[in-house]
Amino acid sequence: MSPRTDAPLPPHRRPTVRDVAALAGVSQQTVSNVTRGRFDLMTSATRARVEAAMREIGYHPNLTARGLRRSRTQTLGFLVLDQAPSFLADPLTALLVAGVGDVARDADYGVLIQAERPLAEHGALLRPLLEGRVDAAALLMSGDPVLRARYVQELQSIGAIFTVFDEVIEDPAVLGVRSTERDAARALTELLLERGHRRIAFIAARLPWPVVEQRHLGFRDALTAAGLAPHPEHELFEATWQAEGGRQMAARLLGHAERPSAIICGSDVLAIGAISAAREAGLRVPDDVAIAGFDDFEFSEYVDPPLTTVRVPGYEMGRVAARMLIDALEGSPPETPHAVLESELVVRASV
Repeated sequence: MSPRTDAPLPPHRRPTVRDVAALAGVSQQTVSNVTRGRFDLMTSATRARVEAAMREIGYHPNLTARGLRRSRTQTLGFLVLDQAPSFLADPLTALLVAGVGDVARDADYGVLIQAERPLAEHGALLRPLLEGRVDAAALLMSGDPVLRARYVQELQSIGAIFTVFDEVIEDPAVLGVRSTERDAARALTELLLERGHRRIAFIAARLPWPVVEQRHLGFRDALTAAGLAPHPEHELFEATWQAEGGRQMAARLLGHAERPSAIICGSDVLAIGAISAAREAGLRVPDDVAIAGFDDFEFSEYVDPPLTTVRVPGYEMGRVAARMLIDALEGSPPETPHAVLESELVVRASV
């Protein structure tokens, strides 16, 4: 039989074995045999046709529905949408994972990490939930806001239990955990303004992250309140989250005829690179250029000069997210669906 060419499935409906069978032109039993690896019962051409149909409509077999498995996996998912090859080495991601893992361990849950790049087309990020390999999941997402919202909508459509890090969420049906990034960024910018800076730059990575969006908004809030127009040439979003990216962007800014007198970096890692660029240009920090970051990683206090930054409670955010998920699984929804933890301005010698 030749595959059918039916119209796409209606949005927000999870595809079934019947849908795969209809598209591939085979029986539902044949689809079931493919998902169970019983390839000896069919030709290679039939197997290929079924697998192609599964990919086309996004069908994922529910592994927990097979055999003698329990209805619960006792596993939480940590789903990461990040372009960086070394995404798990990012200090803030590591803190979030540590917080989730600590609570999960104490509650006798495991943690499964699933990652995908924002521009990928194969849809791997949600597989642990779609296939029933985890009971609930925490999402840490980068990429275009429309893409991030699409993932949230898809999880809502299948009735998954999940929480989202860092997004400003209005929907009370969606659990979220974030910190006061926008307010903290405004406070940091106001500190620089109070110290006489008027040409303040902002640098961050090219790929959109919700925390950076909030930090940039807070930066702009402070400028607007001070009656200062933003200078687009002093706002660069051109690198990865490596220190070298911070060095390159800062070097470009410091080479301007009217260079900024202060640089706010989207993370402490970028700030380390910016300090290096200032020294290469023969400038003193903070006498010639002030430099500040975000996150307050452990190394930030020990660089030269010690870095002014915003302390983000990443570990605590991970703990809160895991507790939310486990409570929801046990039928005890949190008092508030949106947990907002306080970020703290930490003033040191770099500004």
